[in-house]
Amino acid sequence: MFIVDHEAQLLCNNFTNVQVPNGTVIIEGNWDSFVKQAYINALNTQIQKYQENIHILFQQAKVGIIFMLLLKDILQTHRFNKIFLYVDNPQIMSLLPFLLSDSYQVFVNNIVYKSSTIKTKQANTLPHHLNHQIPQKNMLIRFFESLGKWCYDFYKNALAFFNFMGMFLHFFALSCLNPSNFRLNSLIYHIYEHGFKALPVGLAVSLIIGYAITLQGAYQLNSMGVPIMSVDTTAKLALREMGPFILALVIAGRSASSFTAQLGAMRLTEELAAMQVMNLNLFYFLIIPRVLALIIIMPLMVFAADAVALFGGMVAIKTSVNIGFEMYLERFYETVSIAHFWIGVVKAPVFGAIIGIVGCFRGLECKGDTQSIGRMTTISVVNAIFWIIMANAIFSFIFTRFNL
Repeated sequence: MFIVDHEAQLLCNNFTNVQVPNGTVIIEGNWDSFVKQAYINALNTQIQKYQENIHILFQQAKVGIIFMLLLKDILQTHRFNKIFLYVDNPQIMSLLPFLLSDSYQVFVNNIVYKSSTIKTKQANTLPHHLNHQIPQKNMLIRFFESLGKWCYDFYKNALAFFNFMGMFLHFFALSCLNPSNFRLNSLIYHIYEHGFKALPVGLAVSLIIGYAITLQGAYQLNSMGVPIMSVDTTAKLALREMGPFILALVIAGRSASSFTAQLGAMRLTEELAAMQVMNLNLFYFLIIPRVLALIIIMPLMVFAADAVALFGGMVAIKTSVNIGFEMYLERFYETVSIAHFWIGVVKAPVFGAIIGIVGCFRGLECKGDTQSIGRMTTISVVNAIFWIIMANAIFSFIFTRFNL
């Protein structure tokens, strides 16, 4: 809710004493960010009938920042001297600073309006001197309230996610049927930005993890008298798990957070609302290129990560149990089949889709203030990592059941 200072409240209260003149432009109904262009054109046609001064009445209207900026442009275009506004809604009153201009003077309910007239703030709590009047709930009630709120939030988020997934699959299918909907330039940009630019970090992590895990495995197998088995075990582990899984975790921390922050900032600055007003499909322009870029580039990145992880394993085995590179490669070709490589590659596009979808979905969930961007970015990374782990576990179960 809005808490309005004394002067602003006087402005609202003064509305009851105002005589609205004949010929006043009346704005009523829904004029938020999704107002149709035809309505804006009709309003512009109505306003241009006036000269020098104009009277505008906000009557049971719902307006947004974009509409106020559009109205300001219209008023400036027609070069009015004085703008008389009649407002009794504190929410509209809080948006009036967006109408201020040096080219005309603004009167609100027949009182000269300045940007310092209204000071609003978001209120979520009562004043401290009233806190003692609130009865405190016992722990059991608070527990069930928290549990119920959590269940409701989980249901609401799940419903929103399934709705997002349905829209994504719908527009993706339409893009496949009509390739002209694909934004190729945007797709190439995101492949470069979230693929090739992320490759150095991903390869460095794969090299370190491959070396560390192989080193530990080689020491254990050497103590059992079978050091040559370290080649089989660590190579299969690198191809099936370390390459795709570790790389997916790195990309989740980098790209999921990036997608969420970008889309969240666009929502808070109402860029997304402006795109919808211009009838631009958000999925064609923003969502599908990001998700598809990760689906395409992840298998290629996994191939490079596998090679680096295997090299790290070769170095670890050479330094720990003194098995040379030639013997490593000979044993590798004898015992490790190509199926292990393809198992890791098959996981890659699924991991990429999870990262892209979760990052974009959480970005569109940002609302309210800039703090929601940080909060949703954290949730995005956590969700992406969780679902990558779940998908990897499901893949392991399926491949084990089929003896792959």
